[in-house]
Amino acid sequence: MKHLNLTFQSIVQICIILLFTICLSACAKHSSKTIDDSSLRFYGMPSDAGDDFLHEQPPGSIFADGLNCKQFEGMGAALNYRSDKPINLSNTHIEASGENDPILAQGLLLSPGDLVEVLIEDGDGFNGRYIVDNSGYVKLPLVGVIEAAGSSINVLEAKIELALVRAEIFQPASASVTIQVLNWASIKVAVAGAVFEPGTVLINKKPIGIQNSEHLEAFGDYSTTRLLSEAIRAASGIRPDAKLDQIILIRKGWQVQVDMTGMLSGNLVTDYPLVAGDRVIVPSTGCFQAQLVRPSQITPKGFRVFMSNLIDAAGDNSSAAVGRYSTSLPYGTRLLQAAVSANCVGGKDWTNAPRRVVLSSKNPITGETQVIERSVEDLMTMPNQARINPYLMPNDAVACYDSTITNYRDIAKTLADIIVPFKLL
Repeated sequence: MKHLNLTFQSIVQICIILLFTICLSACAKHSSKTIDDSSLRFYGMPSDAGDDFLHEQPPGSIFADGLNCKQFEGMGAALNYRSDKPINLSNTHIEASGENDPILAQGLLLSPGDLVEVLIEDGDGFNGRYIVDNSGYVKLPLVGVIEAAGSSINVLEAKIELALVRAEIFQPASASVTIQVLNWASIKVAVAGAVFEPGTVLINKKPIGIQNSEHLEAFGDYSTTRLLSEAIRAASGIRPDAKLDQIILIRKGWQVQVDMTGMLSGNLVTDYPLVAGDRVIVPSTGCFQAQLVRPSQITPKGFRVFMSNLIDAAGDNSSAAVGRYSTSLPYGTRLLQAAVSANCVGGKDWTNAPRRVVLSSKNPITGETQVIERSVEDLMTMPNQARINPYLMPNDAVACYDSTITNYRDIAKTLADIIVPFKLL
């Protein structure tokens, strides 16, 4: 005979199963402690002691920690000025110029792809517009090829005058050459070191149709993007561990150190013009500097993170509003802002407040992938503590997990779904 109600024995068995399941859940070893152990040297924490590493060595898994990061705490920080105190001019950085800098004295040099106009008095057969070819040469009628890449305008004028005299086309007194640069071309520059995407970058790329007719008809051209800052930005910007006061520019055996802290602090900066084949190296301090984590001319404006919020209250990522715009965050965003953007914060106090947020990030110095876990309550109540609320880096992954109470509720629902068929027996 089929009974609609459960017997006393069945009720006891179900209660035993429920208690056993809850005990297993309570006694289960959670991964939080292991995750917290790995966060002692998490890259996004300014309070970290830093990572020591070998110069010009690829990232490895073993690094010495315990650097003195105090000396880098104020690097690149925005300066404060008081109206009742005189400015200390003795500490003002001496701006590099052509008199004290061998690379800056060269000016903006020619590179392959540059468009120049050659004007020679009584030289109708030679006057015209020339493009520096891939090998760095310009080819003049009857004269042949002349090396132009890496030369200034004055040097190229002297080379052409000398070539005309040697070819016995002009006399030394009448060989007068004037060169105008009509268009500075895009150039390739190598950027290495403490940038998010080291490698060869293309700078000074101009969109088609950006110049008006007046600009095209005028002599000369001015480039705002064939500069050192643009090369760094094209490599996705500096990392928070970059040493801004010692950026290295290498050109044909010459090497200079450039102080670019003014890009963030507001001081004047000598932004070097670059030529094809230059090499830029951004050294690393090994320390995380919070002052460098904000949008600027040499840091990322924003970045993309990966989020998941498959919580019970939302159901799925789509209804949780985790879409294209919520995962595109401004540079300088911390874990709390990402948790809010992923819809992990808010809701019912007792059931939703104890949620957990897991952050997976890659340490660019060591190359290690690090994972930490934080309570949503801790993020909301202690957002100023760097260990609790670290900075996010490009391509980080953020996942939101439900509270323990919600987990027990789901266990009860699952058991209820198992019990329902027995009720019908």
